[in-house]
Amino acid sequence: MKKAILLLVLIILASHADAQKWSSKRKYSTRKNTMYFYWGYNRDIYSKSDVNFQGPGYNFIAEDLEAHDRPSREFSTYVNIKSISVPQFNVRVGYYYADHWDLSVGYDHMKYVMAGNQTLYLVGTIATTNSELNGVYDRSTGKIPIREQDLHYENTNGLNYISLQLNNTTPRFETKNQKFAIHQRLGMGVGPVVTQTDFFWDGQEYHSRFGLTGFGISAHTGVRFDFFNRFFFQSNWSGGFIYLPHNRTIQDAPDFARQKFVYGQWELLGGIFFYVPAINGCDSCPDWH
Repeated sequence: MKKAILLLVLIILASHADAQKWSSKRKYSTRKNTMYFYWGYNRDIYSKSDVNFQGPGYNFIAEDLEAHDRPSREFSTYVNIKSISVPQFNVRVGYYYADHWDLSVGYDHMKYVMAGNQTLYLVGTIATTNSELNGVYDRSTGKIPIREQDLHYENTNGLNYISLQLNNTTPRFETKNQKFAIHQRLGMGVGPVVTQTDFFWDGQEYHSRFGLTGFGISAHTGVRFDFFNRFFFQSNWSGGFIYLPHNRTIQDAPDFARQKFVYGQWELLGGIFFYVPAINGCDSCPDWH
């Protein structure tokens, strides 16, 4: 993944260098043919959700299961090039196809962790070898204490939401020379979700491989601070819906979890602009505006 990100940045830099040979028109960050790249980090909150766990010997729903994110606590993790992809991060490339409107593609690397030591309603049947939860349950059974050694479920190597976004940028403040500007960002996205699951069940710990397990839709708003029409910082707030109909919990086995939930996210981002010359060559025309 790190090599792919580095290759993407080098390609953008190369195209940017070539564009400078042909373009003399004054650049501005929200004009047509502007590209951008950003990288940043996030914090997330998740709604409670009913999670259906299925496999040989069990099929039950854990109702109103709570989960949280897992941010990296060490500052060095965020600034060391070898570990910048370990925390919860966001990466994206966008292109302004018209003034103030852009399309972008990227992904949000979130971490979803079942909260420990919950008391939940279980509905269904558990009849496995080593589980302390064996039994037949419905809501009349009452809430059952769930210890981490009995059941634990998380996507810490990634609840990865890969999205195509449509975005609008509205200027809110600009200096006369346009060397500093504040913009409002609004947009929406849709795309697949790729996960890797860690699952403790029936006295054993399991780790599945990465796989396509569902989809998400989202909306976001934010404030972007542009400097010299070359780089920017952005604070972003987003929310969305995630549906995972078949999140594999044990690799090479039929076991899986099914759930849907909503999430909220705050992102702190930094990025850079690149300017692409117009196809018809008019980008070298004088700027009459």
